[in-house]
Amino acid sequence: MTLRYPDIFPKFVCTCSDCKDNCCKMGWDIEIDEDTLAYYRGLDSELGRRLCENIYEEDGCYYMSQPDGCPFLSEEGLCSVQQECGAEHISEICREHPRFYEWFGDYKEAGLGLCCEEVSRLVLTHERPMLFTEKQTDEAADDLEFDAELFAAVRTVRDRLIDIAQDRGFSVLQRLVVLSYCAEDIGDAVFDEDTERLKQLSGMLAIDGFRMEIVVHAQQNIKERRKVFGKAAELLRLFSVFGRMEYMGSLGGRFETDEKTAEKMLGAEAAFEAVYAGFQHELENVLVYFLYRYFIKCSRDLSACERLFSAVCMTLAVRGLFLREFAENGSLPSLERRIELVKEFSKEVEYDSDNMDIIYEEIQQNADIRDILCGLCM
Repeated sequence: MTLRYPDIFPKFVCTCSDCKDNCCKMGWDIEIDEDTLAYYRGLDSELGRRLCENIYEEDGCYYMSQPDGCPFLSEEGLCSVQQECGAEHISEICREHPRFYEWFGDYKEAGLGLCCEEVSRLVLTHERPMLFTEKQTDEAADDLEFDAELFAAVRTVRDRLIDIAQDRGFSVLQRLVVLSYCAEDIGDAVFDEDTERLKQLSGMLAIDGFRMEIVVHAQQNIKERRKVFGKAAELLRLFSVFGRMEYMGSLGGRFETDEKTAEKMLGAEAAFEAVYAGFQHELENVLVYFLYRYFIKCSRDLSACERLFSAVCMTLAVRGLFLREFAENGSLPSLERRIELVKEFSKEVEYDSDNMDIIYEEIQQNADIRDILCGLCM
């Protein structure tokens, strides 16, 4: 098996009791894998009895009952099961979270989810372009079917998209424009499973001059669009997408926006850009994360357009959260606050399939989604 992962992957270490948002306290349904369940049932101890009492079955799967958080979390915020039995005997999802994986035959990708506070810290404080490493492992190949030729073409295109996302000869907003302009062409090619067209698009997007042509064309197009639509309307449209979602915490209130608030945000935008100039790598890395994690899935579901537009949309939403707090407070939110916002956004939006469906539906139903997103970048 060939394993690929970003260079921050091996740096992750759970902060356990030091975490301000301990995932063991979330009340999520934690699935217990078969090997772990068998081990728990074989424990002849008080802990084994308590474990079995707190596990329930639903539709053939087993879960830890924890409406108020894991019942095996100690007062110090540590896992008592791990302390007594060892890390190898906690459930697989507990060992692996927030890591994620994708399998394609004898190729596997790994990464770290932004829903974790420590991962958001690693991503936002990583100042140089994200690099990816490949190594060989002794894991057996996956047997799920996929089109190997299409997968290879999609992977090449995604490498090009990540290259654009990290092209520091352009501003982050300009890079988002380039990605938005190529989304429909790439989407059509993937949907048609046209690998030759994907190769052509990848080659064209490798040319700096072609990227600049896209930016110049977009600027001209937005000038014409401004005669009909103001930028405030486009910001309100973006925030309304996220405002329709359901939230567990207070993040939803950050997307409740009226015209007055939108105008205030846009009035502070130039000052925000000047102050935030030295932190552009944060949004770059957030964008790379969304591209790396989700675009590769279109080699199976053919939804390249939705996956590319959603990466742009979510990156602009994160930027919008930063901009709103800057406009309200007159200063850039602290690094700790930016980490919190990114983590909450990931947990509430990216990790909620119903909320993600709202983004996909907006992209599918909105014929001018490209122009709206580009308008927010200029």
